Amino acid sequence: MRRLANCALFLTVLCLPAAAQAPHDLQCEKATSPRGVKSPNPRLSWVLNPGVVQHAYQVLVASSEEKLNADEGDLWDSGKVVSDQTGAQYRGKELSSLQRCYWKVRIWGAYYSAGAYSDLATWDVGLLFFDSPEAK
Repeated sequence: MRRLANCALFLTVLCLPAAAQAPHDLQCEKATSPRGVKSPNPRLSWVLNPGVVQHAYQVLVASSEEKLNADEGDLWDSGKVVSDQTGAQYRGKELSSLQRCYWKVRIWGAYYSAGAYSDLATWDVGLLFFDSPEAK
């Protein structure tokens, strides 16, 4: 009986719809849609639903909501990164002070297939002083 229950749980996880595999609770520098982010290369992170396994991810960062909705990461497209880590550091184009960045992420999960993109998230860049130790 226990074996049957384990099999049912396994099949349920494998058959999750793509939306259930989409990352959620996107954060930049441990905050949701933060304003005034001072790092030129902020840390981005996301959360997965219980039972979802991540084999790889792709982060898209765009300068506008329209570009992001068209799956165009004009500021940064990480490409497919093989990793089970639910986070990445921004490594795209140089950001400007007071710029708004739009981003989303998708993962490759069961059967190494790409899931749906997360909902979009944002962060607003603060005043960047590129002579500071943090900016180097």
